[in-house]
This record gives sequence, structure tokens and C-alpha cells, in this order.
Amino acid sequence: MAELKNGSFVVTGGGRGIGLATARALVAAGAGVCLVGRRAEPLEAAAAALGGGAWAAAGDVSSPADVDRVAAAVRARWGRLDGLVNCAGIAPMASLDSTDPDTWDRAFAVNVRGPYLLCRALGGALREGRSPSVVNVSSTLAEKPIPGMAAYNASKAALNQLTRSLALEWAPAVRVNAIMPGVVDTPIHADRGLTEDQVHSMDRFHPLQRIGTPSDVASLILFLLSDASSWITGAAIPIDGGMLAT
Repeated sequence: MAELKNGSFVVTGGGRGIGLATARALVAAGAGVCLVGRRAEPLEAAAAALGGGAWAAAGDVSSPADVDRVAAAVRARWGRLDGLVNCAGIAPMASLDSTDPDTWDRAFAVNVRGPYLLCRALGGALREGRSPSVVNVSSTLAEKPIPGMAAYNASKAALNQLTRSLALEWAPAVRVNAIMPGVVDTPIHADRGLTEDQVHSMDRFHPLQRIGTPSDVASLILFLLSDASSWITGAAIPIDGGMLAT
């Protein structure tokens, strides 16, 4: 993936988990990476630890003003943009009956409105990029929902449809794809109050008998950002240890 070298990429949710693993892999490939996230201090610490061409732009992806500020910073730094990875997300645990409107709206604000705002604000810069590509991080729950996560299930299904719509609108200039991870060992589970043992108890739901790692998912993201995937757009690709096959 030599074509990633000297490229310019934005990764939301870049301070931890899949976003951080993706940023790390891009820096290792010689690319410049803008990490986007709500909390400035840990984001800047992550960028400093990555070194190379990594830098931080703090902002809430669901805020038009914050996204416009990030987009202006990207334009000022690079002019063009070669790739966007929409990885920021939240996963509230609640049945539909117990999900209040604010929780529902926040799930859609981060998981759907965020990618929409980023794509809208950075579309011009992407069209000027080298083989530009967008990767939206969705979930297997977009296609195989589970009880107790109604807002998350629905928001990720919406993200898949946004991906397909944008792929049609932006072709042939920009490729747009989604990936659908199964259970991945990231801090989002601790955010939901799960212990490490509870997270790894989900190994059994995957035919490969383990949950994924952030680097597993980052490898697929880099493939979709690279020219090796130049004939792929509008896809929602599982990376789930076989979960959707069960």
C-alpha cells in the first residue's frame, strides 16, 4: 500500500480503539493523519504518541460548527484530502421501551449525523484527493440486531444506507464503503459498563472463537483506503469472525 505514503487522512474517534489503530497503521504507512474526537487532551496525547504526520483536531462530530472548524483546519494544513474514516460512535444499551428520546437522538447524532456532516464538509477536499475513499465504521448489528440496543441497531442500519447513497452520488470521483465489525475489544464496552470477562464471553458468538482486535479492523480499513480496493464502492463489508454467517 505504498500509495498511502504522503497521503492525507481524517480519522474520527481517532483517540482510541479502532480509530487509534487505524491512525497508527496510516502513520506506519507514511501518511499524514488528523485525529478527530471530543476530548482534546487525550486526543493530542494520542497524536503525540503516534508521531510522524499525526495531529489532532478536537470537536464533536455531531456539531456543524465543530465539523466546519475541523474541515477548515484540514484545508489549511493539506488543501486536499485522500481519505476519511468515520469511526466515532456510541452504543447505548437500552430496549426501545426504555430508550428516552434524548438517548435515541444522541445515538443518531453521533452515528449518522456525524458521518453526514463530515462528508458534507470535506467532500470538496476529497474530490481533490488522490484516489479518495471514505470508510464508515458500521456494525454487524445493522443487519443482525440484538435486543437491548434498539437505537444503536437502527443508527448503524441508517449508516449503511447513507454509505450506499453517497457511493452513488459521489461516483466515480470518490469511493464510499462501510465495514461491519463484530465484537471488537475496544473501550466502548467499558463505556457500557461491561467487564473484560463479560466482553470475552462473547468469543463464542463468532465461529472463529474470538472477538476481534482493533488492528484486525484497521487492516480492512487500510485496504479500503488503498488502490487495491479501487473497484469497490457502495459495499457494507462484514469483518466479524463469521458472526453474520451464524
